[in-house]
Amino acid sequence: MNPTLAFWIAQGISIVAAILAIIMLQLKNMKVILLFQVLINLIASTNYLLLDGGSGMLLSLAAILHSAVMFIYNTKGVRPHVPVTLAFIAVYLGCAVYNMVVTRDIMEILPFIAAFCFSMALIQEKTSVFRIWSALNPVFWLPYDLYTKSFVMFFVHGGILVSSIVAMVRLDGLFRKKKSS
Repeated sequence: MNPTLAFWIAQGISIVAAILAIIMLQLKNMKVILLFQVLINLIASTNYLLLDGGSGMLLSLAAILHSAVMFIYNTKGVRPHVPVTLAFIAVYLGCAVYNMVVTRDIMEILPFIAAFCFSMALIQEKTSVFRIWSALNPVFWLPYDLYTKSFVMFFVHGGILVSSIVAMVRLDGLFRKKKSS
């Protein structure tokens, strides 16, 4: 595929991810949030594939599986087993290390740190705690997006950060004064 065409296709499909991500963080139902995560990561993996962002692509693919597994746990009303969470963290780390070795590029560690925050978000029962970890996730994706020239994903992750903060204020009471007794 023509590199210029791939670049523009990647930017274009990321607009859908941006819209979904902003909507997702305003939701209260974890099951629906997890379904949104599957779609957003499918789009993100395609975006990074088109832009030669190896870690971003592999980690987004792993995040699809991770979100689906968490959806199953959530549907059954049970907490995920610790080894399941640790296994996904190990997969994320393995993807990042592999890409750092292949590309000899330290920047490939940023998606792992973002994926770790993602893992912590997915295991939360409370959406308020989910949003805290979701706010940390884009802090590490943002520099990676600039580095890989994934400009629309930069805005997706920026939108996730802003939407997380808005939701924390709107839904979780962040910055509200506590009533004195």
